[in-house]
Amino acid sequence: MWQWQDLILTIINFGFMVTAIPALLRNYQHKEAKSQSLSMYLSTAILLTAMAYVFLTLDMFLSCASTAGTGIMWYILTYQKIIYSN
Repeated sequence: MWQWQDLILTIINFGFMVTAIPALLRNYQHKEAKSQSLSMYLSTAILLTAMAYVFLTLDMFLSCASTAGTGIMWYILTYQKIIYSN
């Protein structure tokens, strides 16, 4: 059964994904990731992973998938921070 909260959280997470795309592309194009600290990228990715799991346990599958997608983007930002900082 669909829950309205699931839909709203999914829309919000897709908004976060859209806003992260320019940062991912900029980092890739310039081969640098100066905007945030490594700990901020990594902690955000880990916390989003935990949130995705919580949504899964609540049977909020759209929120789980969209939060996991946002988390993956933050893991990519973390990876870019690591490889472009050397």
